[in-house]
Amino acid sequence: MWLFRQFILRFLLRERVRASVTVFGIGLGIAVVIAIQLSNASAVRGFAAAIEAISGRTSLEIVGSALGIDETRILELDWLRLYGPISPIIEGEGLASLSPGQTEWIHVLGVDILKDRSFREYHLLEFESQNRIPTAREFLALLMDPHSIILTRKFAVRHGLQVGSRLEVTTGDLARVYVVRGLLLDEGPARTLEGNFALMDIAAAQLALGRLGRVDRLELQISDTNSLEAIEQSIASRLPADLAVERPSRRGRQVEKMLEAFHFNLSALSHISLLVGLFLIYNTISISVVARRQEIGVLRAMGVGRGTILRLFLAEAAGLSLLGCSLGVLLGRLLAYGAVRITSTTVSALYIASAARPVPLGLAQVLLAFAIGIPLSLVAAAVPALEAATLPPTAAIREPGHSGGRYRLQARAVTMPLGLFFLAWWFSGLKPVAGRPFFGYLAAIAVVFGAASLVPSLLLGLSRWGGKLLGSFFHVEGWLANANLSGAIRRLSISVAALAVSLSMMVAIAIMVHSFRETVVYWVSQTLHADLYIRPATRTNVSTQATLSQTVEETIRNLPSVAAVDRFLNFDISYEGNLITLGAGEFEILLRHGGLLFKAPRDGREAMRSAIGQEAVVVSESFALKYQKQVGDTVVLPTPQGRIAFRVAAIYFDYSNDRGVVVMDHQTFAHFFQEQRPTSLTVYLVPGSSPEKVREDILTRLGSQYRLFIYARSSLRREVLRIFDSTFAITYAVELVAILVAILGVASTLLTLVLERRFELRMLRFVGADRRQVRRMVVIEALMLGGVSQAVGMGVGLVLSMILIYVINVQSFGWTIQFHAPLSFFLHSTLLILIATALSGYYPAHRACQLFAAEEIEVE
Repeated sequence: MWLFRQFILRFLLRERVRASVTVFGIGLGIAVVIAIQLSNASAVRGFAAAIEAISGRTSLEIVGSALGIDETRILELDWLRLYGPISPIIEGEGLASLSPGQTEWIHVLGVDILKDRSFREYHLLEFESQNRIPTAREFLALLMDPHSIILTRKFAVRHGLQVGSRLEVTTGDLARVYVVRGLLLDEGPARTLEGNFALMDIAAAQLALGRLGRVDRLELQISDTNSLEAIEQSIASRLPADLAVERPSRRGRQVEKMLEAFHFNLSALSHISLLVGLFLIYNTISISVVARRQEIGVLRAMGVGRGTILRLFLAEAAGLSLLGCSLGVLLGRLLAYGAVRITSTTVSALYIASAARPVPLGLAQVLLAFAIGIPLSLVAAAVPALEAATLPPTAAIREPGHSGGRYRLQARAVTMPLGLFFLAWWFSGLKPVAGRPFFGYLAAIAVVFGAASLVPSLLLGLSRWGGKLLGSFFHVEGWLANANLSGAIRRLSISVAALAVSLSMMVAIAIMVHSFRETVVYWVSQTLHADLYIRPATRTNVSTQATLSQTVEETIRNLPSVAAVDRFLNFDISYEGNLITLGAGEFEILLRHGGLLFKAPRDGREAMRSAIGQEAVVVSESFALKYQKQVGDTVVLPTPQGRIAFRVAAIYFDYSNDRGVVVMDHQTFAHFFQEQRPTSLTVYLVPGSSPEKVREDILTRLGSQYRLFIYARSSLRREVLRIFDSTFAITYAVELVAILVAILGVASTLLTLVLERRFELRMLRFVGADRRQVRRMVVIEALMLGGVSQAVGMGVGLVLSMILIYVINVQSFGWTIQFHAPLSFFLHSTLLILIATALSGYYPAHRACQLFAAEEIEVE
């Protein structure tokens, strides 16, 4: 312990800037990992917690094939009462209008209160003073009026509401005014969704949500939970083919599976900043060894064993890592709020409507931070620590800062990168594991480490052939900077590699995002041919229950400017244990007015025409890739008539979601699923009509009672690109953190090299150099490092982008992306990186001038 304090701790306290940079770098890497972990958990856990609280004491659920259960069939299922009480349920989303211009989503639960009391606990504020729970009939009296609603006290307090207040709530496309009949205490279902919960009578909820005559599910309560599995199997054997028995938790598992690819890719991305932090640890310990070669030699001469030297430097790495992990845990909680806000846009747009609130930081995340950070830091520090342990006592007589000679090119400096690049090529050809691009990420890692191992050779080449070029541009300062680079290749290579890795990931992601964006722009321009796109104001991209009323549809059809209307509806359906989207549209209208980009067969339009009114479907590319479907294969879907096999007539390109979409003609859908209200309308206008004028005409005719989103073609295109850009905002945020860590590493390396070059600065003083020349020399060194890092990063980033586009994205999401190079990004990023690295050399240059001034005083 005494030796650690004298040899390690005193040195770190003396080099506070370098130690702080390392701790901060590790902390940022850990923080990003924790933030992504918390943001990933927020969507799934929030959804699962809501399911658990709303389910209450429900043991099993009886669900329909797709659109719920016809309530006339409940009598047929009366035998379920032999197992326990049953309760019909309907759920949906509403948009509450509060103060002018302010709206907030609420989750609406419709129940038969006489049957539901044994399933869920409802504690009304009004009865709290009487210290009793209202009876079922008292509760029923509150909800008898179809315009009655019960809110949570939390929601009411937040918005200044009370019993008797009137609240406008939009469900589907229709706004209705409800009277608040009661306030729920923070118990049972009222605990969910931050209090954004509303209770209604089941009949009123059916009317409000546009699902008259249907319920979402029947809930069953079983007292003997020990026999739950046997009872579940018994019920399943007696149910009709179009009904199924499930446990409430299954919905949460389905959503979790749906989000797996998105979360897996985010988690993999977050570890890049941690990887750069480990480069920083390696760099720090390496420089620490080089800076103290003389001291190590003295210790070895005094009889200190190699094992002790090894443990001292590993202890230094562990101490820095311990501080970094502690900082990372604190920063991770703060970054989680930003990460949740960014990722919630993507989750809500593509997967599920989720509350943007991170889960609490738990012991599991804290242990994860230290379990990842400390062992990896020890691994990163092992090589320089072993180098220190093997130093002979003769190192004590060498000049301080002597690195053991100039760097010489060895065979392994070329064979190792080539071997890693071959591994990357091999991994890229392997299939995904459990639907995840595991080998794709191994290929990316192999490329990254291959490029990192190639950096010393590149620096050697620059030092040999860059002298003339630097001398012609920067004169003597350029020659000196090149000479300094030649003598410190071993020390600089890690910093350059760390920055190059960060830049390569930024370049790769930029190429992938730009390529994806250009592909989506082309897809939108080819597929969005309609003039207007209409959906209910309460319908989000993932909400599948909000529908358009008949009045809205008839009003639009009767407009003289309307040439055709395509009624489209879509909803979630279970397929092979996963959630997919089932849609139905007017194929004839789509073929006559619209357009789809078909992947197969060659004549996709004729294939789609052959599916009209037939037991045939067209499927999205992501569905075909995930479930390995080709044209001519069959897709078996659950319908009210049982499980029906539909022929795959065509496969089309689709970038609206990655879960997979199956679309059938409206005639086919009506035959198997019965007639349903549309979830959106695609409107084609008479040539010469103004979309904006028709939009205003629709809103005028419908009045303020109806709430719609009406997009013209250009505005929908902007909305699609807005969602796209927000989806990838988190990737840029993570990469900027990694680049910041890497640039800090460059500054730390230059500062240490400056401090080690007192002897060289003394010689420069003797030969007549001034402080301005010294400052320029150090800044040029930083500029050289930035240039090499950017060049390596651009080359490696191009390779990584190929892996992202053609391997990882295809295996994760099933999307075909056309390659597009963002030339303007390449130019701007190069300039910014050169400027940033040059600025990072300013402080080391300032310290060099201070040392130089000290040498001037000594000379005088």
